[in-house]
Amino acid sequence: MIKNLKALLFGLTVALVLCEIVLRIYNPFSTYTKQGKLVLPANQKTVFQNKWIGQLDKQIFYSRNSLGFRGPEPTDSIHKLNSIITIGGSTTECKFLSDSTTWPFLLGEQLKDSVPNVWVNNAGLDGHSTFGHLHLLKEYVIKLKPKYVLLLTGVNDVETEQPESFDLMNDNRIQYNSFKQFCKSVLNKTEIGSTIFQFYAIRLAYKKGLIHKEVDFKQLPDTTFPAAYMQETIAKQKPYLNGYQTRLQEIITICKANGIQPILLTQPSLYGSFTDSTSGVKMDLKFHESNPAKNNLLQEQVLEEYNNVVRSFSSQVTVIDLAQLMPKNTVYYYDFIHFNKQGAVKVAEILSKAIESQITHLPD
Repeated sequence: MIKNLKALLFGLTVALVLCEIVLRIYNPFSTYTKQGKLVLPANQKTVFQNKWIGQLDKQIFYSRNSLGFRGPEPTDSIHKLNSIITIGGSTTECKFLSDSTTWPFLLGEQLKDSVPNVWVNNAGLDGHSTFGHLHLLKEYVIKLKPKYVLLLTGVNDVETEQPESFDLMNDNRIQYNSFKQFCKSVLNKTEIGSTIFQFYAIRLAYKKGLIHKEVDFKQLPDTTFPAAYMQETIAKQKPYLNGYQTRLQEIITICKANGIQPILLTQPSLYGSFTDSTSGVKMDLKFHESNPAKNNLLQEQVLEEYNNVVRSFSSQVTVIDLAQLMPKNTVYYYDFIHFNKQGAVKVAEILSKAIESQITHLPD
């Protein structure tokens, strides 16, 4: 029996070592992490077939430049340009939109006529919250010294009090907060561990309703919740909101200390109580099957708590209230939070008007 157990352990060890070697040579699943370190893939061009979201293009042209961002190469030293780097999660990265149809790219195009030497790049990373944004800022962005950083945050920070799996995968530190976090951070330094965490993170995103999936709003069922439950859910956000405010303050402090002007954006969505003018659907009681704990009305009330945190910084930095400026209309979204091509155009149009006037008034 002992011999069999030893043979089994030896076989498992050999298999794991071989698997680790293979994944280090080629890992088709892990994108932004290499043995626990944030590594943005540079000089990459990919064309993939979109088989999931019918209203988007069948072919998606996705590329990253020499900096590891989406967008054009800088024409000069970044600190000499009117440089803007956009930071956020999936609603910034726009993974299912081709390079030339994302809102950061369109924003750069719209600013060209009014802002000299403008250069806009997209540093959005799908799944990142402000935990990941801080890491990206420290590891990459402050070294480039852009003039402005545009931050679209909120939805990935809802009910997040510690780094999510996507964020932890891109943090090279060993975590000592708990034995569980210690084991995770050690495993994350292996390709096997980071690949497992990738699938785990996708599962968590699905449970939160943050995955990319086209929604037929007419087919969604209605549900109501007691007023007491809604009040309790909103009250539970307080510790998460405090952490969110602290992280945003740290982002602002780091930016200003490095001569970067942060511009904060509130998070737009299709959450809320309204009748959609495109489909005629009354949206307030609708809920997505992946997040049955909140209907659309409660989702908005929760998200607005996080947007209010962003608005609270308006005395320190420029805040653009995109949540209020972006129309609530299904013509602009393929689910409750992700923009389609028309939505990206609309976001770029709104931001170009706001940013153009802000840039002229911000100090050099």
